[in-house]
Amino acid sequence: MNWSVSRRAVSLVVLLVLPVALLIGAAFVWKAPARTTAKFAALGLPTMPFVPSQQFITATWFCPGVPNGANSGGSVFIANPADDPLIGRLTVFTDADGIGPTEFDFEVTARDTLELNLLGIQNQGTYLSAMVEINGGGGFVEQRATTADGSAVSPCSNSTSSEWHFADNYTLNDSREDLIITNPFPDDAIVNFQFVSSDGTREPGVLQGIPVPGNSVYVVDQSLLSKDEIVFAVSIVASRGRVVVGRAQHYLVERQGFTLSLGAPSPSTGWWFADGENPAETYFERFSIYNPSDRDAVVQPDFYGLTTNTVGVIAELTVPAHRVVSFSITDVPGLPTGRHGSQFISMNDVPIVVERAITRRADAGFATTVVLGVPEYFIEVGTMRWSMAIGSDQAVDAALVVLNLGAQDAAVAVKALGPGGEVDVAGLESVLVPALSVATIALPDSALGQPLIVVGNQPIIVERLLPRSATLSGRSGSMAMPG
Repeated sequence: MNWSVSRRAVSLVVLLVLPVALLIGAAFVWKAPARTTAKFAALGLPTMPFVPSQQFITATWFCPGVPNGANSGGSVFIANPADDPLIGRLTVFTDADGIGPTEFDFEVTARDTLELNLLGIQNQGTYLSAMVEINGGGGFVEQRATTADGSAVSPCSNSTSSEWHFADNYTLNDSREDLIITNPFPDDAIVNFQFVSSDGTREPGVLQGIPVPGNSVYVVDQSLLSKDEIVFAVSIVASRGRVVVGRAQHYLVERQGFTLSLGAPSPSTGWWFADGENPAETYFERFSIYNPSDRDAVVQPDFYGLTTNTVGVIAELTVPAHRVVSFSITDVPGLPTGRHGSQFISMNDVPIVVERAITRRADAGFATTVVLGVPEYFIEVGTMRWSMAIGSDQAVDAALVVLNLGAQDAAVAVKALGPGGEVDVAGLESVLVPALSVATIALPDSALGQPLIVVGNQPIIVERLLPRSATLSGRSGSMAMPG
């Protein structure tokens, strides 16, 4: 298999029709051109959060939400890598009836990071979400949600979307799930829900045509979701308006812990992951492939090893239209022992959504984390820089997992953002990541509590495995942001 990804480009052809001048004798007669309909450039589909390279009048970030309850809460982190302050406004939304948005003006000093505790700004409702507007653009924004089962980090979205998808949903053994829908605009949005299993779809009447009031949060909790499901997919589609959707999961028994992250705002024909680990007896790893389209998808999973890539160790999978298919690494024959990255390519170009769930041992129990992959666009452009507003507060092994997508060995530098700007972390100025392989990076004390930037000389993908809390063992996984 060719590991390079073909670039897909769409060319816009503009036809210029010139007026025709007709010469009749000594007189010129002008004939008006036929009337045409004006065409405007179409914006690309919303995608995973990224750090913009352009300058904007205002940059806006949408955070998926944090729980508000006993031993629960969360913060938004705004990182400013520039030499000038960032000025902006935080707007907090809630699902509490009759409570409008709460606004808070902020300033982030040069080369600094600001943490804003959402419960300190608004403490009404079961979930709070945030919109961050930065004058002139710049910076990057993430959130951390905290519960008694641990914390979960998620980048905030660059945009709203009319559709959101989740491939790996789990309600077995009384595990709980909440879908958090934020409408950050003043007009009401209308959303519809579809639940998809391996053998059918379900569209409950009570979850069709749901109005989400402007400037508010709407939560669909466990009482309205599928019960005792080991895997099902969810699509939330707005028939009017655009929204932001996050998913909170509290796991029990086979899965344990807490996750909260954004959904996929659009499907893609390819998805990539940096993290993964074999042998299987120490944990459970499952991939869920969701096909929200009207055509069957033919999907080829492939894996990258620690020192060599392994190609074609599992056959192509057919994912029927509006179905979800899952498999664990125990279903992959011949997968080498050790870390592995992975890729999922739709061979017939039907867009899909892929999430990975890993349950690792954590002392006497387990810790589960679910991560959405990196969509194809960021592979095609060859992303070599990944940013994190939230790093680790503890010196831990394998805090960063880096997949080298290049055909040559990569040199990767880890930088910390502090008063001196982006500064190389001592000992991590040039970490070797073999071609088409995975490497893990431990963070020393000098890199703790700071935003991190990882830069490679080959295209790479970066995931982070942060401690769940200061007292809980196990890790919480999340993608860094391209750019």
